[in-house]
Amino acid sequence: MLTRSILSARTFAGIVNIEARLYRTKSITFCRPTRRLYTVNAQCSNVGEIIKQWSQRFENEGVPEPVESIEYIVAHVLGIKKPVNLTFAKHEELTLDQCNKLETLCECRLSRMPVQYIIGEWDFRDITLKLVPPIFIPRPETEILVDFVLKRIGASQNSRQEVLEVGCGSGAISLAIAHANKTVNCVAIDTNRQACELCMENRDALDLKNQVHIVHATVTDNGTVQLSDILSGSENLDLNSKTFDFIVSNPPYICTHQIPALEPEIKIYEDLRAINGGDDGLKVIKPLLKYAAAALKPGGRLFLEVDASHPEYIKFFTEKYPNFKLQYEHTYKDFCNFHRFVEVLKIA
Repeated sequence: MLTRSILSARTFAGIVNIEARLYRTKSITFCRPTRRLYTVNAQCSNVGEIIKQWSQRFENEGVPEPVESIEYIVAHVLGIKKPVNLTFAKHEELTLDQCNKLETLCECRLSRMPVQYIIGEWDFRDITLKLVPPIFIPRPETEILVDFVLKRIGASQNSRQEVLEVGCGSGAISLAIAHANKTVNCVAIDTNRQACELCMENRDALDLKNQVHIVHATVTDNGTVQLSDILSGSENLDLNSKTFDFIVSNPPYICTHQIPALEPEIKIYEDLRAINGGDDGLKVIKPLLKYAAAALKPGGRLFLEVDASHPEYIKFFTEKYPNFKLQYEHTYKDFCNFHRFVEVLKIA
């Protein structure tokens, strides 16, 4: 049973061995129920009965993780932070308003809307992030990536650490790093302005304004950064001349032909442009390697979340282009024992 992420990459890694990310600007239409698909009794049963009834309904309809789904929804309706605390509320009866809200949200789940979008927030490490479609839902595997970065930061002798996140989405990586280590100055960039704005909202809620600056920008095919707008930070920021101690990214890395095999929760509600890494899944990773070669300080490190087939190419790239002075260091595994994270060192 998952405790912190419904629809994590682990849910479908065994099918297509992939996870998903996003960036999209076009809006998602929220589910707007036109009829009641299922109704609890007129008195609105107690919490225990509601969980039993709706989990069965979800299971019958093929909704993944039916019990976890209804537990999160019920907890949200009751204003309970952690679903585990429902144990103490199983005999509690819902009000009529709560029943109506519950039924509407459950119908959204039957429409395969991710639970994270339904309740509007999700935990990542020790922070809580606001989430709205189509901004990427952080997966628990990415917490491993953050752990590796924080370990390297902790081992550094520098009094301040300059970190760049490419493809920040809701801000999960940058904000988790900054929240955990006050020596960090982060620049978080995303090609989707909507994602940048959500990242800034989450940053402000976590009181990290002085540590995390947000920029609407894109790493182009030639390995440079195209700036659209600086939402926060110095107006003189030049990402094509500034150097960093660490660059971290969970870029789109799914091969185009694998996308039809993804769950409806991803295909319908998350941004396919953020998921689609092109024919080989390296559409963003290749330019990012070029950019890192110029933007990392000597001794700096690039951390990437990738498809299990990509570490071999990244190692090949660093050996083929020695003038970039990038050295493949290590590949780390995820919860499912797949090769998922790559560490690259900038040599002097």
